Amino acid sequence: MDPTSDYHFLNQILWRRVKLTLVCGIFEGVLQHVDPNKIVVLKKVKNVETDRSVPGVKMFFGHEIVNEEEEVTYTVIDQFQQKFGAAMLHIKKQSVLSVAAEGANVCRHGRLCWLQVATNSRVYLFDIFLLGSRVFSNGLQMVLEDKRILKVIHDCRWLSDCLSHQYGILLNNVFDTQVADVLQFSMETGGFLPNCISTLQESLIRHLKIAPKYLSFLEERQKRIRENPELWFTRPLSPSLLKILALEATYLLPLRLVLLDEMMSDLTTLVDGYLNTYREGSADWLGGMERTCMELPEELLRLKDFQRQRRERAAKEYRVNAQGLLIRTVLHPKKSMTETAGKKGKVRGFLLCKNSRLDKAPNFTSHKDVNLLKEESKSKQTTVESQHLPPIKEEVSEDSSNKRICPESEGFKDQRITLKEYLKIPKQEFQTNLSLKEEIEQLLMVENKEDLKCTKQDVLVSPSFPQETRVSPSDIFHPFRKAVLPTHPPCPALEKTDSWINPDSPNLP
Repeated sequence: MDPTSDYHFLNQILWRRVKLTLVCGIFEGVLQHVDPNKIVVLKKVKNVETDRSVPGVKMFFGHEIVNEEEEVTYTVIDQFQQKFGAAMLHIKKQSVLSVAAEGANVCRHGRLCWLQVATNSRVYLFDIFLLGSRVFSNGLQMVLEDKRILKVIHDCRWLSDCLSHQYGILLNNVFDTQVADVLQFSMETGGFLPNCISTLQESLIRHLKIAPKYLSFLEERQKRIRENPELWFTRPLSPSLLKILALEATYLLPLRLVLLDEMMSDLTTLVDGYLNTYREGSADWLGGMERTCMELPEELLRLKDFQRQRRERAAKEYRVNAQGLLIRTVLHPKKSMTETAGKKGKVRGFLLCKNSRLDKAPNFTSHKDVNLLKEESKSKQTTVESQHLPPIKEEVSEDSSNKRICPESEGFKDQRITLKEYLKIPKQEFQTNLSLKEEIEQLLMVENKEDLKCTKQDVLVSPSFPQETRVSPSDIFHPFRKAVLPTHPPCPALEKTDSWINPDSPNLP
């Protein structure tokens, strides 16, 4: 048992049934407690091998646990008698529920086969293929359109299109975890946007800190669909596939809670500062304070410091593509290395959205910044040899919730471009493995070299002269270079790290 990744996973499924495979047997029970020191406590325990129940609670130690998996309890609704009525009564009482869907090309032109609805205690699998449109007219449509019931969905676009054009249902009051992931990324980086959206698997790994081995059901789902595109039409559906359907909807509810906490971290920090503003201040100063003063308090001005720090941090940790979007590393890609065309060398591939709106892409480097970089580059050296930008091959990543794919934008062929040409081609699909600072720096060097050629100045370059000038990436953001870091306590979002990558992270409970 890995004490770090397993602890995160088990913490997310407290009070649910789990199956523990031990060195000496297999046990099932309700997870009551999990300890960082590899101690797991179950109640209502049953020995799977002997089918005998163990009274009270039972404690298991990490060194004897070989594997652990969540036992999902679900109800298949494939007829209107008995189960359907009870399911609708339970669902209508909820204020928040998660929704997922499976079928063949789920949209207005496809076919919806399964609709999964999960609450905090139950999971229902509605067989739309057998029940037909009556399942919506008998209660589900009212739930999906109800503004008082929050529906948690990952990428609601395809299901919304399908329900609207095939069943006349307008989805309402939706919390989309894919949209929330982008918003959280923008807050974390001080206003930047990622170059691509996240799959359900990536979101669960990034935010719930679940180890990839516990999400193997999503990879199994993709594999089965590739082998049989009409998989969801099969009746009866195997228990393994039914479990996959249930798990897809189950994880959405805790994912929403974590995303909300991350997006509300700034509010929490600012309110904490507000609480201490007068409480820890001087009584004399408080007596001269007018309640009618509406100037922005110093405690709220910290938000500006948070954003500046995040932008500077993002400039160091991410690269920027031609559209001005931060290149987000794909978590656990199938092929992390791709061969470049005509070369034996390999470069790392990244997932880029082909349908990015170039006309609305933000420009994070002003003309003043470019001029400043140009002056600095002239003072450092007179000329350097121009470099060829390495192209990146196309790579495709499958979404864990539907068949839609997000292809990587194709890189340019090796070529030399000037800074003026670079500024005139914002809509080109331009990709480089260099940071934005290094990219602009080398383009300025190319322009310097052309200017020197025009004036017929012969400058010899030593073979050992470096072809790349490294500078601090934070210099890109000129307006923030001279800012002084605040002395206030840092925002929790700034201390955020990917704990699932670093098992020794102090953020682990």
